[in-house]
Formats: sequence, C-alpha cells, structure tokens
Amino acid sequence: MEESAVSVRVSVGEVQCTVCMGVFRVPCTLPCGHTCCLSCIERWWGTKPNNCPLCQTTFPSPPQLSKNIVLSGLLEALQAQDPRGPHDTCPQCTGPGATALCLPCMVPLCGEHRILHPASSSQRHLLVTPSTAPWACRGHPRGLQYFCVEHGAALCPECELQHPACRRESLLERYRRNRERLEKRISDLEEKIGSKEAMITNQKDGYREAQILICDIKDSLTRDFREMRDYLEKQERASFWRMQEEKDAAQRATSQEVQIFMAEIDRMRKEKAELQECIENDWMGVLKHSGWEGSGTPSSSSPKKRYAFDENRLVDTTDAISRMKKSLMSHPLLEQVPCPPKQVFEESPISQTSPGGVQTPITELPEKSPNNLLQWATRLSFDPQTVNSRLALSEDLKTVKVTTKNVVYEKSDRRFVTSQVLCSPGFSSGCHYWELSMKDSGGWGVGAAAAGMGRDGKLGRNHLSWCVEWSKDQLSVWHNNQDLPVALPRPINVGVLLDCQEKELKFYSVSEEKQILIHCYRIQIQSRIFPAVWLYGLKAGNSLTIRDLQSTGM
Repeated sequence: MEESAVSVRVSVGEVQCTVCMGVFRVPCTLPCGHTCCLSCIERWWGTKPNNCPLCQTTFPSPPQLSKNIVLSGLLEALQAQDPRGPHDTCPQCTGPGATALCLPCMVPLCGEHRILHPASSSQRHLLVTPSTAPWACRGHPRGLQYFCVEHGAALCPECELQHPACRRESLLERYRRNRERLEKRISDLEEKIGSKEAMITNQKDGYREAQILICDIKDSLTRDFREMRDYLEKQERASFWRMQEEKDAAQRATSQEVQIFMAEIDRMRKEKAELQECIENDWMGVLKHSGWEGSGTPSSSSPKKRYAFDENRLVDTTDAISRMKKSLMSHPLLEQVPCPPKQVFEESPISQTSPGGVQTPITELPEKSPNNLLQWATRLSFDPQTVNSRLALSEDLKTVKVTTKNVVYEKSDRRFVTSQVLCSPGFSSGCHYWELSMKDSGGWGVGAAAAGMGRDGKLGRNHLSWCVEWSKDQLSVWHNNQDLPVALPRPINVGVLLDCQEKELKFYSVSEEKQILIHCYRIQIQSRIFPAVWLYGLKAGNSLTIRDLQSTGM
C-alpha cells in the first residue's frame, strides 16, 4: 500500500531544546511531558537532580530516560525536506552561533541566515540579541506578541490570557514607538553634546587669543617699564654726578683759597718776627723805620674774589626731580586699580625674554671699576659641613673638585646627597657680591640656596634655590624646577649679587673686559641665604674656584 505524504510546517522553536536552545539531538520526553536533549537533561540533573528545566517539576525518583523515537523520526524528516530553508537546520542558528533572535517568530538566527530572514513581512519581525536568561514564554510554541504595561512583561498569546485585567499593548508597536523616542533623545543629546563641545572649543580659542594678547601687552609693558627704569637710573646718576661736580668744584676752590691764605699767614709771621727782632735788638732800626705803617703790608693789599657756591644749580636739579616724581606718582592708574602685594610677582624676572622663549641680557656693564660691583665684594669659603663626599676641598677652602673615590668627612646632618656644597657665611641683610671661576669645569651650577632647602634638595629644582647652569653646551637659569634658556656663550667667570634689602638675586657673566647681566630674580625668602655650587657629571678633575676680590669699600 502506497503511503501518502503530509506536509507539516514546524518552527524551530517547536523542536528546540530549552536547555541548549538548539534543535533536539537525541530527544527524550520527561514524565511531565516536556522534551529535552538526552545529554542536556543528564547535564542539568548534575546540578538540579530530578527537576524539569522548563516547568520545575520535581520527580520523586530519577525517571527512566529513553529516546523519543517519534520525535527523532520527525526531525529527520524535517531535515530531509528542509521546508523553511537552511537556517532551520543550521547548527549555528540552533546552537551557540546564533547572533539574533526574532521575538515574534521565536526563531534564533546566525549571522548568515539573519540576512535571509523574510523581509517582505518585516513589520511583524523584531530581531534582538539572544539572551541565555530564562523568561516565562521561552519554551512556548508561539513567540512574543504583547507587552503587559502593569507587570512590565513580554507575553506570548498563551500567557496573554493570564493577564485579563491588565493593560496590554502590541509588542512591536510599543517597541518601535519607544525606540523612536529613544533614538530622538539620542539625537537630541548628540546635538547638545556637539553644541557644548563647540562652546568649549570657542572658549579655548578665546582664551588662547587672550593669552597671546596678554603676552604681547606684557612684553610691551616690560619694555616700557625697563626703559623707564633705565631713564630713572640715568637721571639718578646724572643728578648725583651734578652734585658731585659741585662738591668737587667747591673742594678745589676751597683748597686753593686755603693755600693762598696759608702763604700770606707764613709771610706775615716772618715779618712779625723781623719786627720783634728789630724792636728788641736794633734801636737805631726802629728810629730809621719810623714810616713803616705806610709800606705795603698785607693788611693794605686788595683781597681776591672768593669762590661762591652755586646753589641755583642744585635747587634747579632738586625741583626737576620733584616735578618728575610728582608727575609719575600722580597717575590715576594706581588709584583706579588696586595694586596686588609684591609677593604675587616675586619670581618674575626683570630681564627681557624674546618671543622664542630665549632670554636676552638687559644690560651690559662696562669694565669693572670701584663704582661697580666690587664695592660689595664678600669673602667666601666652601663649607666642609655640607660638601658631598664625591667632592674634595682645597686646604684654603676656595676650590672644590670632583674625585675618583669618596672623601671621608666627619658626620654631618647638613651634608648634601648630590655633588653640591654651600659656601659660608650666609646672608640675611645687606648687599653681597662674589665670583667663581668655571674654567676647569665642563658642567656646573652656581647660585644661592635658602637655609631650609635640606640635604636632599637640588640647586634650582625647588622654590628655595636659584642658579645659573652650564649643561650640554647650553646656558640657562633655574628656579622652582623651571628653566629659562639664555642666549649667551659659556661664561669664563660667574658673578652673583645678592641684595637682601631690594630682595634681588642677580647673575653676571664676568670677563676682564665687561660684565653682562644674565638674569635677575625677585626673592621673598626670610631665612638666611647661602652661596651654593653644583658640579655636574661627576667627571674626575672638574673643579670650581672662588675668586679673590678686593672690595672698594664705597
């Protein structure tokens, strides 16, 4: 008898294992009626014995499992017919390779067959990312169609009957409506984010433009104030020079007049002695010189014109300086804008800096003279209590040299851990100048350090020290771990001027012909300040020497 063929359409969800989410492999049916893969249920019972993965029914004893022959035959027939296409039997779709799940159809799809999902009826499909988390309708034959607003749950047609009093909506319509609202919100957020980012960019651009403008104005102000300082200094020198001229002229005139008067006094004393001798011993001579009063005596000589001190020149100078001071100090800017405390700009350099960041010296002093820096010359010596053990001191404590091995010094809590040494004495008042010779060192730092820098501190690398250094064929100044390159050649000698009253520390490049100002720092340190040096590289033989200077004592 010929068998009749029956065409049956079965979805993947109806022949899908609820444990592995794949098409049944050796299906077996439990006493509760649910079917799983034989290997999956055995693995499931390894964690939850005698329990149904779908309905959670617990069996009193392990049921006897056997292959569902009818279902296995049906699966083989379906695979042979392949009525729905390759994704129904694709091991990637029904296994762990599924990349999408159509909720209305409850069909898992791999990446290849996701493209082949029917597009003609796309309005009834909703592809989501597969999830291993269980939900109430996962094992039901029909997919999700509704959404319960009160319970916030997705429902299939079977479970929808369990929510008769709840407000239900179409799953697809609610999903698409909420998705559109979320996408619009995302679009609004992206627009606002772009607007805020544009505002930030504009703010940064405005700030950079303000920085450039402020830097240009500061450079202009620096030049103007420097020119005014130079002008005032010239006027000061000219005023005192005029005073000195008047003083010298008065001294010369007074000296000349005194010499004339002294010569006349000597002549009159000699004449007085002769007259006394005549009176005592020559009575005839007295008789013969009876007309002595009429002779040319000094009393009858006409007096010379004396030097007159020119007060008008000094008064005119004083009046001019007073008018200059009054004009300068009466400017309304100081009254309209409050002046910040001096500490705000305590580290600002006096010297001019070029646009490229390289500092240029502000002035070049003529050859050394008693009227220049030597009037503040101070005698120094290196301090054995602070010298690093890799440095050796000469007997007169005027030279420090790098050695090949450590030098044994007495224990001191002030001894530097780096190749540095302080000089003594330290200063907290007055004006002091010293020089060091660098001709025997390839890398060095020369400067000053406050008493609180500590043995671990490095010269110029903290707020308590300042230095000028020569390293890697470049001259630079250091303070607070910030360097400023200086466009000058390697100095032969370095001079340091510490003015405690004006709170200034100046560095000079000193040669026999001239002195060039390298840099000037404003300092606001109240503690004692010590001269200091640092020898770089620890190359044996490198040395620095304190120069012997003779103070002019002005």
